[in-house]
Order: sequence, then C-alpha cells, then structure tokens
Amino acid sequence: VVINVITLGVLTWLSTRFFFRPRWESDADLRREMVRESWPLMVNHLLATVFYKGDVVLLEADRGSREVGWYSFGYKILDVYNIIPARFTMAVFPVVSRQAHEDRAALVRFYRLGIKLLLTIALPLALVTMLVARELVLVLGSSAYLPHSQIALQIMIWSIPFGWLNSLTNYVLIALDRQRYLTKAYLIAVAFNVGANLVFIPRYGYPASAVITILSEAVLLVPFAWGIHQEVGAVGWWRIIRVPLLAAVTAGVVAAGLFPLSRWGAALGAALIYALVLWRAGLLTDEEGTLLKPILRRN
Repeated sequence: VVINVITLGVLTWLSTRFFFRPRWESDADLRREMVRESWPLMVNHLLATVFYKGDVVLLEADRGSREVGWYSFGYKILDVYNIIPARFTMAVFPVVSRQAHEDRAALVRFYRLGIKLLLTIALPLALVTMLVARELVLVLGSSAYLPHSQIALQIMIWSIPFGWLNSLTNYVLIALDRQRYLTKAYLIAVAFNVGANLVFIPRYGYPASAVITILSEAVLLVPFAWGIHQEVGAVGWWRIIRVPLLAAVTAGVVAAGLFPLSRWGAALGAALIYALVLWRAGLLTDEEGTLLKPILRRN
C-alpha cells in the first residue's frame, strides 16, 4: 500500500509537470462513451480469465487438490514465458492503434512481422522446454512432482505458439475497435474449454486438461484470424509461419535422434539446428528487414 501511494504521488507530479494540472470537470457524455467502449473489454478480460484458468477449478472439483498441484506447475512455467508476448503486445499497442486508423497497409506489415517474431521464439522455447521438463521440475519443484508435473508441462507447453499469436491478435483487434467481436470469440473458446474439460476430466484427469489447453488456444485463434481477415483482408498465414515451422520440424527430428543419448544434448542440438535453418531459409523478407533496421540501429 505504501509503495503504491508513493508511486501515485510520483506519477501525479510527473503528469502535472509534463502534461496538465488536474482539475474537476463533469462530462456526462464522456462518461457514457467510456462505459460503452470499455464495457466489452471488461467482459473480455473476465472471459479470458475463465478461458485460461477455468480448467484448474474443474480439475480440483473432480480430481482433488493433489492433481491440481501437479497440473498447476505447468501453468507456473507458462506464466513466466507469457511475460514475453504480454510485454511485446503492450509495447507495440500504441503503434498498431495509430496504424489501425491511419495506415491499414502498414498495420498488416507490422502484424505479419510481429506474428513471425513471436512464433519464431515460441516454437523452439516449447521444444526445448519439453526436452528438459524433468530438470525444470526438479530445480523449481522437487522429485515429489515427478512424473506428473513433467507430463503436464510437456503437453501444455505446446499451447504457447497459439497463445502468443492470440495475444498479439487480441490487441490488434482492439486497435481496430472490434472488442465486441472479441467477446463472441471468447464465448466460443470458453464454451469449448469448459465443455471439453467437463467431458474428459472425469475419465483422463490432468493430461486431458493439458491437451484441451492447446486445443482451446487453437479454437480461439480461428475467430481471431477471421476477424483480422474481415478488417484488413488476407494476411498470408502460410507465408508467415512456413520458415519457423520448417525450422521447428527439422529441430524436432534432430532432437528425437539425440534424445536417447542425452536430453540436454538433444535440447542444444535442436536449438542449433533451429537457428541454422532460420538462417539458411531466410526468416525475414527484405521488407521486414527494412522495418526492423531503425529499431536495431537505435539499439
């Protein structure tokens, strides 16, 4: 509480110094507009929370707290990894908001590049995590979590390629003023997630929830991608994902060959092959390289 009060004081001083001096002003029209525009965002956030963690509630109700403990370990790793798309989308949101209203062609180019970069990071991260899941459980948990937390993590980690794409797409649709469309998309995904968990948790337990986590992200991506298509036209998904996907498949084959010898050797070999295929296949187009040059030069 004390830290938040101090932070409020500092931000108030900065806003007063650089922007404006706060004053009381009643604007009923502005309040109504704010409620109208922000209400769907609140509902979407609620639905996203149910979508992401609702399976934990259902799992505990049917299988008990011990199985929830095994399963939740995987979510803790995902929460750490999800810092990457969360920070990325918040950083680019002002840019896509401006482009959504001023330059749709630039928005499409920026969106394609963002999707490609996130997918390029997510795929090898998922593969390496799957390979060293046992060590992660031992270091961050204990042997008491084995083998169940390892199994849960190895399955649900493959939700991040879909989830990271959804994260960016969600904010792009908000920039395009499609928050009410997002509500419908989340309702579809939540219905699938809850329904599938109710059917399969009693029979299969946490492995079913882990698989459903992946499928739910894929289900959500379908209306998200359709919403983008409606607003800006064809994005060219295959052109975006083909090089990272080729690199991931090749790295997976190498990892499968090295895994019987050493898990860490398989992880290292997969990472090296992944980077090599990206380099040889040419991850970025000339246009995308031009978009990145100002950022790289500034850094």
